[in-house]
Amino acid sequence: MPEQPNHVKSIVKAIRLIDLFAETKRPLSLRELAQHTGMPKSTIYGLLAPLRESGFLSQASDGRYHLGIRLFELGSIVSASWNIVPLVRPHLQNIAIQTGQSAQLSMIDKGEVLIVDYADTNSSLRVVTEVGDRLPVHSTAAGKAMLAYLPKVQAESILKADLPSFTPHTICTAEEMMAEIEKIRGEGVAVEDGEHRIGLRGVAAPLFNVYGEPRYALGVIGMFRRTSSDSFSAAKVLIRNAAEQISRELGYRAEAKRQF
Repeated sequence: MPEQPNHVKSIVKAIRLIDLFAETKRPLSLRELAQHTGMPKSTIYGLLAPLRESGFLSQASDGRYHLGIRLFELGSIVSASWNIVPLVRPHLQNIAIQTGQSAQLSMIDKGEVLIVDYADTNSSLRVVTEVGDRLPVHSTAAGKAMLAYLPKVQAESILKADLPSFTPHTICTAEEMMAEIEKIRGEGVAVEDGEHRIGLRGVAAPLFNVYGEPRYALGVIGMFRRTSSDSFSAAKVLIRNAAEQISRELGYRAEAKRQF
């Protein structure tokens, strides 16, 4: 393999420094940067100057360095350019095709699950979905998937509200929901088994943004015969894998995940 030009090596090292600040999440001195990276202090010092001048890094009065405002500005531009629907649409279509059931993208809005987008099938036995439909959080796979990773205050406000029973299978108490949440965190997906409508079964997984927030959920809902069936098990794997891929594309890294 041909040796990289010096300017390319410098760019790689500069990126390593920026990544180090993101990993440690605190200001670092020149000595600490050398210890973490193994690079000579003279090399690091030569990289710090242009990074500081460009606004990628800033230097505090105590001499330590931290991430600069320019990264925030660039991050805001990137965040504004993301549109969740076009990003998720191909996954929704693939899930609908693979499972023969309705795939949904949803979010929590005003304490309810709001359908943001969906992909349907041509099957006569399918769940009819419309953008803008609202559903309960506690009785749907999508709602439970997001609830399991919401900040504590937000989750508690939902669980303190009245949790109406829609079927004999609906989870209606905070204690039961906490047990369900532990199960969801262990499996990485939430399962709905006739909790909102008898005969309907679904599976959903949260979509995490760059801050580890469960802003959306990806799911499938339909006339699965049993949650123990091969088709339902395959749907769980499909949803989990797609959700992980989408979350990565949104800038999510596992260590950022929030749990209440």
